[in-house]
Amino acid sequence: MIKKLFSVIVGVLALNFLAIAGGVGYLVATKKLDKAKVHDIRDLIAGNVVTTQPSSTQPATQPTAQESQANESMLRLNQLLANAAGRPANEQIALVQNTFDAQNAILERRLREVQDQRQQIDQARAELEEARKKLENQQKTLDDAQQQQQKLSADEGFQKSLELYQSMPAKQIKPYFAKMDTDEVVRYLQAMDPKQAANVLKEFKTPEEVTRAGQILEKIRQAQAKAE
Repeated sequence: MIKKLFSVIVGVLALNFLAIAGGVGYLVATKKLDKAKVHDIRDLIAGNVVTTQPSSTQPATQPTAQESQANESMLRLNQLLANAAGRPANEQIALVQNTFDAQNAILERRLREVQDQRQQIDQARAELEEARKKLENQQKTLDDAQQQQQKLSADEGFQKSLELYQSMPAKQIKPYFAKMDTDEVVRYLQAMDPKQAANVLKEFKTPEEVTRAGQILEKIRQAQAKAE
């Protein structure tokens, strides 16, 4: 598409150039155009005419980016036409075509470079995201392993303590349970033989101890109801 557009532009420029050259030649041949006027026309086409303006209070405006780019493109085109002046029409067209082809090749190469850089950035982001997920999975595995190890350690300690309590009379067990958290006492009593657990609770005799024994029994009942 770009090459077709360049071909059309080149054709139009070549035709315009030939038309101008032919018109100027006719005017010179008919002596309707002298050398001074030819120079003036050439300067006008090349954009070299210096116009004098009276001093005014209007501030000079800076050209916009689009205007600067257009001016630069025009200068390049003028230089290209100046280099092609005096050559046959086919050589002029070939020169302009080759110049546009070279510029098009540069643009296409830069476009490919930008696309390659974008693909590299996207790939780097994908790899970073994959590495982040992998690190999160590793951290989760490590946390699970630590929790499992803590649970096993706690269970091992619980089993050893349970074996010790089961080997003791209920009267000796009661002082230890009196210092424990209620949930921990419930856990031990649930793991004990029901008869031994009942004997331990019978050792709670003061009003405060009886109240706590009732709380322990209620929690045991709620835990059994959930299990059912």
